[in-house]
Amino acid sequence: MKYLGLVALIFCGVAYAQGPRIGLEYEAEKDNISGMRNDAFTIKPGWEFSKDSPINLVELLIDNNQDAGIGNNGFRAKGTKLFVRIRHGGDFNDSISYYLRGGVGRSKKNQRKFNYAYIEPGLKYKFNDKWEWVTAVREGDSIDGTNGQRVRKFLIGPSLSVDRKNEFEVRYIKGYIDKDVGSWQIGYTHRF
Repeated sequence: MKYLGLVALIFCGVAYAQGPRIGLEYEAEKDNISGMRNDAFTIKPGWEFSKDSPINLVELLIDNNQDAGIGNNGFRAKGTKLFVRIRHGGDFNDSISYYLRGGVGRSKKNQRKFNYAYIEPGLKYKFNDKWEWVTAVREGDSIDGTNGQRVRKFLIGPSLSVDRKNEFEVRYIKGYIDKDVGSWQIGYTHRF
């Protein structure tokens, strides 16, 4: 019964379907405490819905990441993540829009496995038809009691819409609370 509202929202979005899309993303992250660097590659198949829909986008994020070097434990950490993410967005006016996205997922890094979730409200400022600036805050944590996974991330950066089907984005991300990390992210999205 508690998931009935979520299922209803998703089916409302399907009624106004726009079409499929695929995203590719690379993120280079540095842990400011240990100095360890991590590289992550993410594939993001999704379905975009009408802007009038309560849900504008549903995505499956498939992430594969690896530390750049050997850790204190004598081996290189590797991990995979699967994450289902939904987004609602809208416009305040012609230049400023908002979005709220979030979801749940599963992380497996070597022998450590846990479930996690995050929510991310963000603002977009549109400079012109091609360029916009994004500012957002992501609050995430494990949802199965795993310690050390609470993180607040601030995300900022530009997006470039080459045309209606192709978009590039660059983000700088700074994370706090249980983790002290900084990262750069480069992404590409193609709409079919």
